[in-house]
Amino acid sequence: MLEQASPFPRAAAPAQRVSLSWRVACVLALVTLNTVIYLGINAHPIRAPQLLPQTAVDAWLGRHAWTIWPYWLLLLINPLLAIAIRERHLLLATLRAYLLAISCNVVVWLAWPTRIARDGVPDGLDPLTQGAWQVLFALDGDNNCFPSGHITIPVVVAAGFCAQYPQARRWVWPLVILLAPSIVTTGQHYAWDLFGGALTAVIGLWLAGGDLRRPRIGA
Repeated sequence: MLEQASPFPRAAAPAQRVSLSWRVACVLALVTLNTVIYLGINAHPIRAPQLLPQTAVDAWLGRHAWTIWPYWLLLLINPLLAIAIRERHLLLATLRAYLLAISCNVVVWLAWPTRIARDGVPDGLDPLTQGAWQVLFALDGDNNCFPSGHITIPVVVAAGFCAQYPQARRWVWPLVILLAPSIVTTGQHYAWDLFGGALTAVIGLWLAGGDLRRPRIGA
């Protein structure tokens, strides 16, 4: 007996969700892998790093010691936003874009290593701010400034987070844009690096497919 077609549209199957423990484990594993690769290439470049020239944008933005805090915030929000992506297909798309974008960075770091002429830890700071600067200089070196992974990762993760929570676009993207210049104002990068990091993020998102670009119903 033939089944009659229902006049009502079928409800979409509920999206598969990833447990919090798996999200935390996955993000921590990728953070660890990224850190090891970056610091290893930074400390042991296979070619002599090239010193990049300063730009007019760098001179206009200047150097401001207090921006060490937005610099660290830009770094630390990445795992928090990534862990909040609950739907399996969106999380996988975000991780795929992340791996593709970071792979672009690694290729550039290996093939054309660059470095920046950094100033030392600023003087006359309060103990907490001075400690934040000292931690940065203890962990990071002068090399691999272009493209900036400090920009690549937030752009990719923000795209994934906004795909999960479309209403968050109103504050996530302004926050990333507001924090991004801190990589220049702390003297850790030049404007070249900022734009290069954004470009590799866009490449990763484009190669990863449409899940992060397709607007959600009801967004």
